[in-house]
Amino acid sequence: MSHPFKNSNSLLVRIPSGIDVEEESRLYDELCDVPDRTSSPPAYTSPPNSPLNRRRPRPASVFSANDIWLADHVGENMAFARDVKISGWTNVGDKLGGAYVVYDCVIKTKEGTVIHAHKRYSDFEKLYSNLLITLPRDLRHLVPPIPPKSALAKYRPTFLDKRRRLLEHWLAAILLHPDIGGCKAAGRWVME
Repeated sequence: MSHPFKNSNSLLVRIPSGIDVEEESRLYDELCDVPDRTSSPPAYTSPPNSPLNRRRPRPASVFSANDIWLADHVGENMAFARDVKISGWTNVGDKLGGAYVVYDCVIKTKEGTVIHAHKRYSDFEKLYSNLLITLPRDLRHLVPPIPPKSALAKYRPTFLDKRRRLLEHWLAAILLHPDIGGCKAAGRWVME
């Protein structure tokens, strides 16, 4: 595997003390493991007119306005979650009589409370639609596209594990985002 910044000519910034480098490395490895990440920009960034950006100027980036900045998760953060995982899935019903898959979404709040939300794929689609309808126009572009459906492979374990990882990444991008993670649509979705 080649280094992701091999051809970069951007400014390298020293990581301030207090950041868990091993956790950041694990997150990076996890994100690199998700296939087809290039189709949508990273969703952990604050929009240009976010209150997070008004407090301090950011260094210029040669990549894009949607780069991930570690500073986005400090200070005023409207998100209520601090960790999002999808621990697994289960098939409900039989394939002939209307079976469906339920994902176990494990959301850890800032206070340390763990919430298990059992959601079908259609629930993720509803959250996506609600976000696009209810978010202010300047935040809508930060909502990444939801991973696609596949009618032919929807009960295969390899497909379900791949979808679980993609949905976990997508849900984390929504719930951990400093501006989107605290919106009413996201909160209602977790508590339904």
